This record gives sequence, C-alpha cells and structure tokens, in this order.
Amino acid sequence: MKTKFFVYICILFFTGLQGCSDSDNSNNSPACISISSKNIYDGSFINGGQYSLTDIQNNIIGTYTLANGTLNITNLPIGEYIVKEISPPEGYVTEQKEIKFQLLNSNCTEIAFLYINQKEGELPKSQKLKFYNAQGDILLGDYNAVLIGEYYWIDQNFYHIIDAGNGFENNVSITQELLNKYAGCINIDPKYYQLADINDFEKYYGRYYSYPSIDYMNKHCYISNEYSNKIDGWKLPSPEDYRQLFAMCPFNTSHDGPHTTLNERDVRFALGTKEGDNPLAFNIDQGDGGPYKVYWFNHPENTNIYGFNMMPGGARLNGDGIWCNGIGPIGGCHDGKWGDVYHLFYAAYFAVQNPNGLFGAAIIHDYVDTKEFETYHYLNVRWCRPLSDLELGYKLYINTEQTDIKKLNLNSQAPTGYSELAHGYLRGFYVQYILNNPNPSVTIQDLVQYSRTVEDPINF
Repeated sequence: MKTKFFVYICILFFTGLQGCSDSDNSNNSPACISISSKNIYDGSFINGGQYSLTDIQNNIIGTYTLANGTLNITNLPIGEYIVKEISPPEGYVTEQKEIKFQLLNSNCTEIAFLYINQKEGELPKSQKLKFYNAQGDILLGDYNAVLIGEYYWIDQNFYHIIDAGNGFENNVSITQELLNKYAGCINIDPKYYQLADINDFEKYYGRYYSYPSIDYMNKHCYISNEYSNKIDGWKLPSPEDYRQLFAMCPFNTSHDGPHTTLNERDVRFALGTKEGDNPLAFNIDQGDGGPYKVYWFNHPENTNIYGFNMMPGGARLNGDGIWCNGIGPIGGCHDGKWGDVYHLFYAAYFAVQNPNGLFGAAIIHDYVDTKEFETYHYLNVRWCRPLSDLELGYKLYINTEQTDIKKLNLNSQAPTGYSELAHGYLRGFYVQYILNNPNPSVTIQDLVQYSRTVEDPINF
C-alpha cells in the first residue's frame, strides 16, 4: 500500500465536535455544521457522497449530496444530531457509516467522513490522535501514530496521567534521587545523569503504568482521530502484535554479519531511537573508557526506520524486593524498594494483553522475549491498531503444510486446506520480504524458517 504524510487543518474543541472558529458563544443562537467527505490519504475533498442529517429522535432533517466534497447546513438548533452515509463517493469505501455529535453553541462544526480509494488503497503514513477518558470530556494526551506494515503504532510511550486512586503510577513519582540510586547500581557515577528538568524523563522515556492503570485504560479510555471521531481497534498490544512488529525489522548484517536469525540487535537497531533524536537519547560517558554506558544510542547501525522511537526504559518495582543485574558483589543483586527503576538503560519493557486477559510484558534485553507471563511491575505502555480488512484490501491464507501463503481479495473464500494467516512472526516476515518487496528473493519455506529461529522463547 502507498503511504504519505499529511496533516488535517481544522482545530478540535470538544470530543465529537470539530471547530473551525475561535469564537465560543454559549447562547442559543442557531448553529451550523459542515459535512465533508475526504480522502484519508491526503485530506482532499471527494465529490458525490450522499448523506442524511437526523436529530437524536431519528427525525430526518434533510438529505444532501456533496457536489464539491463539502456542504454547510445553517440555522440548526442546539442539540444532538447524527449524520449517516446513504451512499459513498464512487470508488471509495469507509467503515464509518455514521457520526453522532452534539451542537453546544453557534460555532460551525465540521463532520468529516474519511474514505479509502478502492483502486489505490492509499493510507497516511502518520496520523494525529487524541487519547480520551471514557466519557470523552477529558483529553488525556495528544499522540502520533506511524504506519508499520499492517499496523498503526503510537510512536512514543504513553505519558498521560491516570488519576484513579491508590496503587496507580502517580503515587510514586520519578525523582532524581531514584535515578541516582539506579546509576549507582550499574556502576555509573550519578553526576553524569543529572537532568535539568525531571519532567523530561517522563516526556521522553514515557510514564510507568501500574497494573490497575493499564486495566483502567483498557476498559475505559479510547483514541480518536483529529476530528474527535472514536477509532475502533486501538488497544494494548498482544504478544503476537509485538512479534509481527519485530518481524518487520531487517536483519542488520552490518553488525552481526549475514544472518537470518532475528535477534535483539536487529530489533533494537531498527526500532530504537537514534542518539540525538531527543534530549535524553544520549550515551553516558564518564571519560574513563569504562564499559558502563547506555549503548542503545551509540551504534551507527541505529536506523529508527519506521519512526517507532523505542527507548530503553526497563521497569519499576511495584513493591519491595531484590533485583539483580550481575554488576557488583552478591551476584549484582540490589535491595529494591517500591518505585525503584531497574534495567533502565539496557532493556525495553512494554505492557501486553495476554490471551488469558492478564497483563504481561514484551521485552527487548539480551534477546527478544515475548513469552506470555503475568507481571505486576510498573511498565511502559503503547497502543497499536491492526489495519482492518477494508484498509488492507486483502486477506492472507496459509496451507496446513505451511508451504504456501495466498493473498486473496476480500470476497474470495479460503481455498481448501488453507486457514487465515495469524498475526505474529511469520506474517510480519511475509509482509516485509514479500508483500512490500516488488522482487522477492525468498520463499515461504524461508520465511517459516526465519520465524522458527527468532531469538525469542516464543517464536513463530
């Protein structure tokens, strides 16, 4: 699929509403809406769509054809409305068939339907997003998503605050003292990691969320687009979502030499933030040539090719206990306290939703680790959204013998002996090396072997 970066130009002022005016009249003067149909790829208007406007009691106010891709409707009373698609612009499709919204004042509200060109199948490379609480009246954070293969991924760790009571991450703030303690545990002089603004840590490393924080976000929060329309499908990743992401990382032969066994360096070099990409992406240098540095940022092999911006972040303890890193006496074990960070500079831990409903972690450390286990540590969080079948424009099927993968259109039935190809390493390799490659040089058998030899306790 083709990709392109674009930015919508209107300004959000309330969830479910889109404002193109800075005025805010709270009287009952008549309001207006602007119904638009746009190409999701570049934001251009599309002609020919037909829509109905109803009130909340489903009384039809009117039906409209967008001859110029947009139409203003004025003199509407304040209240709740629904715009429904009657027929799309010719050659375009969308899964969003209606938009419910509320007029609160006399500002003009834009209602935008975003369409995919069926022939081109073009999607934007990047999307601006909003993260809201369940009621949609509190904006928790502004984020950006990047297109990686068959997914959109948030391009930084979450940093918003979840204010919901005891046990949540806000009760144990990151402090310079905590960072000093960690530096001492890994034989780095703390004076080489003094932050001018401690808030920069959460800005660039991301916040650490507790088990109840992650549970709360999963159950009650949602992501919308720039038009404040809720986007279904955004979620805490599953382990197989991360496996497919990791399989989109090329084998880094400049460092390890030719190989086809995906390892943590391949993933780290492809997804990791490059030195200088943000103020905290720097290698700690004590000036003595010692071995204890960050090492995530100092390799020329770092590419950050998708703009994923992975930072090492380790995790934080959710209670008092021993943690070990192999540095120093007693096996490098340390007396940890609630809120302490560990493995900060040398590993990335991401919260995942396991199949059993419990939360675990996908980890990049000495190897890639997506085994499904439960953890109560404070973890960094990102969300992802697998592309829908409509967005992909195809379905993938694999035969029982795992010797063939077929790409079929959405109306085709699975051939006898074939089942839909699951998300994970094999599908990621297929997307990278065959779907995204006009002249593939590998076979399905090669990809099966790649997926079975990933340096991960759970591969394939």
